[in-house]
Parts: sequence; structure tokens; C-alpha cells
Amino acid sequence: MTQPIHNSRAIRTPLAAVHYRIEPHPDGSAVLALFTVTGPYILTEHLFELDKHLTRYLLNDLKRALHDIPDPGPRPEAAAMLAALDSNDPTAFDTAVDTYTARLHHLWTNGGRA
Repeated sequence: MTQPIHNSRAIRTPLAAVHYRIEPHPDGSAVLALFTVTGPYILTEHLFELDKHLTRYLLNDLKRALHDIPDPGPRPEAAAMLAALDSNDPTAFDTAVDTYTARLHHLWTNGGRA
């Protein structure tokens, strides 16, 4: 379960978001939720209400900023799991799941720093 918090202090280093959710509204506004790891296995939800103008500006800026950047494709852990499903190697899937689990653990502990 996520814990919504409000912290008004300035942050010197950016928080690493591990997930996001967007809730669009019919008028063009949206609620953006960013999820960060604030402690070992503690997921914190940060909610931002964006009016219709800010939502449109954000989308346009992202589109412009990412225009020449190639699509990175799936994360290596997910690609390994997909490849393991197509493989005839019986240990490939177990190895891929272990790698994926290690990646999740790394995210949920903020790279071991949480």
C-alpha cells in the first residue's frame, strides 16, 4: 500500500521514480502520481494536480525533448524473461525470474541505499 505524503522542504538530489500513474479528466486536466522508494520496501505516492494548460505543456515538452532519442525497448530483465519463454532451456526461465526479482529488490530498496 502506498503512503501519500507532503514534504515542503527542498530536495538537493532528485528522487528516482519507480512507477507513475496518470488520471486524465474530461476537461484536459490530469492528476500525475509518481511513486518513489523512501525506505526499504516503502513506496511513497506523490500526487500532482495539473491544470489543462500545464498538462498540455508537459506533454509537448516531453515530446520535443524525446524526439531524437531512440526507444530503449524493454528492460533487459523483461527481455530475458521473454526470451526464456521461447527457449527450450529448462533453467533459462528460472534464471530470468531470479534476475527480475533481484531488479525489483534493487528498486524497492532504492539501490540498497534505503
